[in-house]
Amino acid sequence: MRSLWRSRIGVIAVAVAMLTGCGGAMQPEELSRSVQSLASSAAEGALLAQGVAEDRTKQTFVRAHARDLGETVEHEAEKLNDATAHGAVATDKASAIDLADRISEQLGQLQTAPDDRAGARRAGDALTALAEEATRLAEGS
Repeated sequence: MRSLWRSRIGVIAVAVAMLTGCGGAMQPEELSRSVQSLASSAAEGALLAQGVAEDRTKQTFVRAHARDLGETVEHEAEKLNDATAHGAVATDKASAIDLADRISEQLGQLQTAPDDRAGARRAGDALTALAEEATRLAEGS
């Protein structure tokens, strides 16, 4: 009988932990990891854009890879948006969400027009700058 009660208490404890989210507010390290992911996606997008600008990349690859990178960025933005944050972390979180939106926009340009060399050059420059901005934000988090 005691074993049954211990099992029930264990199940209840796990359920309560899952329902309360267990983690509390977002910590600076968590924010930094998310922003590093954004920086990586932006840098990879810049390389993809460079390939388009130099006419070295097939349109189907550009479209598929830009879509994949965009999905990664959107997922990070969703996680950031759903996270609870306080103080400086909340301010940096808002900046990270804005960065994700701008990165997504540039990746969307590549996905929509994978043969636009001039547009790719502009998107690549923007993605390089966004990757640098994300890196600075991650280091400051």
